[in-house]
Amino acid sequence: MRNILATLDMPTPRQPEAFIHVKDELFDEAGDIGTASKKFLQNWMDHYVAWVKMHAV
Repeated sequence: MRNILATLDMPTPRQPEAFIHVKDELFDEAGDIGTASKKFLQNWMDHYVAWVKMHAV
């Protein structure tokens, strides 16, 4: 996808990049995102939102 967007002269983020592995700690017993996973994902989203705002017109 990144190569296609680059061909179209669209900005693409180099970072953050996330790879999420499904393992026991990903979800808690209620089926919600686990505490450690939630912290990781929130950090990723914060960086992504900052990147989007940087490219907003």
